[in-house]
Amino acid sequence: MDEILGSVGQDRVTRVRSRSGLLGLTILCWTGSLRSAHGQAVEIRYSASQLNCARFRESSESEILTQTGGRTQEQTAGRTGVWRFRGTPAVDEVRVEGWLDSLALWRGSKQSTVRPDTDGLLGGRYRGTLSGVGRYVSQAQPFVPDEVAEVANMAIALDDFFPPLPPRPLRPGQAWTDSSGVTLRRMADSGMSGVPLYRFEVEARHETRTAPTTADTTRLRLRQVSQEQSTFVWHPSLGLVRWNRRIVIDASVLPGRAVRQAVRSKVEQRITVTRDLTVPPESGARCSR
Repeated sequence: MDEILGSVGQDRVTRVRSRSGLLGLTILCWTGSLRSAHGQAVEIRYSASQLNCARFRESSESEILTQTGGRTQEQTAGRTGVWRFRGTPAVDEVRVEGWLDSLALWRGSKQSTVRPDTDGLLGGRYRGTLSGVGRYVSQAQPFVPDEVAEVANMAIALDDFFPPLPPRPLRPGQAWTDSSGVTLRRMADSGMSGVPLYRFEVEARHETRTAPTTADTTRLRLRQVSQEQSTFVWHPSLGLVRWNRRIVIDASVLPGRAVRQAVRSKVEQRITVTRDLTVPPESGARCSR
């Protein structure tokens, strides 16, 4: 868009608590120098140190309504997964390597539900670069098994995984809009162990009029409008902590050479990305699988 009992399980719990306690101590150490940032204009950027060895849990649920020739079909789809990352610095950007530790996919209707086997994708590497303001450029994707591709386009799973950031400092209440229709607004700060957490709201609207067909010999005549409303939370040292998204895509395909009947579809998707705070970033670490 996952417990082993006995002594082994207890050992794992102890290690998690130890890491969590260390991270909490680190956060408290930052408090004195960062507390005064509340309410001030801040500039936030992605960095290799934030992402190296970071772990995120992603969950996604979609409702899909399709109307064709007087028939209506309702479907649901979703995925849950745990992402892990390596981050290394590059000139004005971050080299990102990501892979999935776990993944569950499903797509269903009233008649049936499909749950493909995702083992063939786990551990496969996604590689690309991430600019300081969140523009991700994919350079390599893992092999995606056919049964997975039929349910979700996992080849581009990282293309918009990271929220966009404003290119200039913003104070609470201030907003920035780009030429593509994306508006970023800084909301009131919250806090964690005395450290300010910066909260942002994202609004985006994109419209498409044509799209290539599978054979790419002609183009579909369509009108597709995608609207997103989301919020994300940013820690001044850890970076992204949480991103909640709601995306609505409304598309109408007109009859033509590629499509005999008009098709209308509406997809409403809710996505949550949450950082695992028991796993602190590690400078220069190998980030074992």
